[in-house]
Amino acid sequence: MRSFGLIWVQRAAMASFVAAASPSRADPLPPAAETGECSLEGAVPATVAAVDEDFELLLDDGRRAALAGLDFPPREMAQMRAAIRSRLSSWLVDRDIFLGAFASTLDRWGRAPARIYASPADGGDAAPLTSVAAALLSAGEARFRPDPTAAACAKAYLAAEAPAREAGVGLWSRPEFRPIDVSAAGAVEDLKRRKGMMVVVGPIRSVGESRRAFYLNFGDKWRDSFTVVILRRNLAVFGQIEPRSLVGRRARVRGLIETGARIEIATPAEIEFVDGVPSR
Repeated sequence: MRSFGLIWVQRAAMASFVAAASPSRADPLPPAAETGECSLEGAVPATVAAVDEDFELLLDDGRRAALAGLDFPPREMAQMRAAIRSRLSSWLVDRDIFLGAFASTLDRWGRAPARIYASPADGGDAAPLTSVAAALLSAGEARFRPDPTAAACAKAYLAAEAPAREAGVGLWSRPEFRPIDVSAAGAVEDLKRRKGMMVVVGPIRSVGESRRAFYLNFGDKWRDSFTVVILRRNLAVFGQIEPRSLVGRRARVRGLIETGARIEIATPAEIEFVDGVPSR
């Protein structure tokens, strides 16, 4: 089974971009950080010539940049995709941006996986730079996807996504994208019918293991429950977390559902503990 592997905007200034789909935020998102892993550090100027139908940025020097770490609406949601593309185009085309490449090489599609920063749409070029990804996430127009290349921004992107997810805004307003609570009746059977990236939340009831992997079971009967698989070879990436100590913890998991009610995770970006208990 495949896994994703290793994976800030002032709201008032962004009102014209996020429009009525924006979540309600009491506090504006701050300008982009100048230093650190997910920041302007190392970002270089570029000019956007166009935004294509896959939300890739076509630069005026011929390069293509992908907003790594974002999961956009599927093609069946053509109206929402068109609206997002229109807003991105209005915001970014023919404007100077700052591009921070997540990798030194292009991906297999010839794109530069990147974090993108720009002045707010109605703030003028002198306004503080903000994260384009965070704007989309906070508007519910994309979900955080734990891509390996975007691992440095996982914490920031999850924080930007949280208000929209909790308020049920944008994508999160649709049943097929809402987090699935596996404690709810019929949730596991629902997961068995799903494919693609899912966000699942619930308590870890037991932990099994084999020579190959650990299995975090979210039900009393593991055969009939949702399970998170962590291969032993990936365990070191999770730091001090000991799988057996996770029984009783409430977790939010995101990853690919391919065969049955299970997700294989390979990095900390794919699992959050939402019970307020410090991870050991």
